[in-house]
Amino acid sequence: MNAFVILIFAAAGVKSLLMPASPIGVTTSFAVASNEEAVFYNPSNLRSRDNITFQFSYNRFYLGMQSVSLSVAKQVKNIDVGLGILNFDYGEIEWRPEYPTEEPLIDYRAYDFSLILGAAVNVSDKGRIGVNVKYVTENIYIYSDYALAMDIAFAYHSPTGGITFGATNFGTRMVINNDEVNLPARLSFGAFQMVRQFTLSGDLHYLVNDAVFEFTLGASMPLYQRITLSAAANYRDEFYPGFGFSVDAGALEVKYGGSFYPKNLGMVNNLAITLALQ
Repeated sequence: MNAFVILIFAAAGVKSLLMPASPIGVTTSFAVASNEEAVFYNPSNLRSRDNITFQFSYNRFYLGMQSVSLSVAKQVKNIDVGLGILNFDYGEIEWRPEYPTEEPLIDYRAYDFSLILGAAVNVSDKGRIGVNVKYVTENIYIYSDYALAMDIAFAYHSPTGGITFGATNFGTRMVINNDEVNLPARLSFGAFQMVRQFTLSGDLHYLVNDAVFEFTLGASMPLYQRITLSAAANYRDEFYPGFGFSVDAGALEVKYGGSFYPKNLGMVNNLAITLALQ
């Protein structure tokens, strides 16, 4: 039983850190995530608004997996400070022993939890640096451990475009049932450019542990005054689409993101509500 549990999750468990934590996660999240939501993707894009803001997101994945996240941003003097909380639930999992055996079937649960503290500051008129510190735990059946990690990113923005690059999920290892589990370290580059009413963007990621590249190309456009539509082509082993919209009503904003994951895994749905305190 122990070998089966580790086989399933040591390879993929903490990769929940790479799954969408909010609607922007199904598009070019590293390049264009902003405000409090950026604490999950790119700390250099973390910005507080005029008032303290909260975003709550419910994310439904394939195979019964789901997550909830909360992000908060507030300006403290000239530093934008953010807090992110993410709980990823793998749902009910059934362990089947190798046959022939008289061992019974066992149902158990597994989940990951992340607490993120981020900060970003301008280093020039157009340059910006951001840093996240993360506490990550993983719980699988009766096994659990934690790790500490850090993200760092740099951004250069002009009125019509920008570039950003950084490193995420670099930190300590977990030990689950005497097996070492690496966090999904990643190097990323992102860029966006406004062309008339469209914002064109792209992300390129290098997954350090797997030695593979992933990328996303996206576009967004405003529809009327308070509605924005977005679409993306993602590549992770195979191509798959991402899409979404946001409705901004001032102190209240609603966002939706969706995707059809490759290998017939199913649809991902992300719904978020943002509130700004007066």
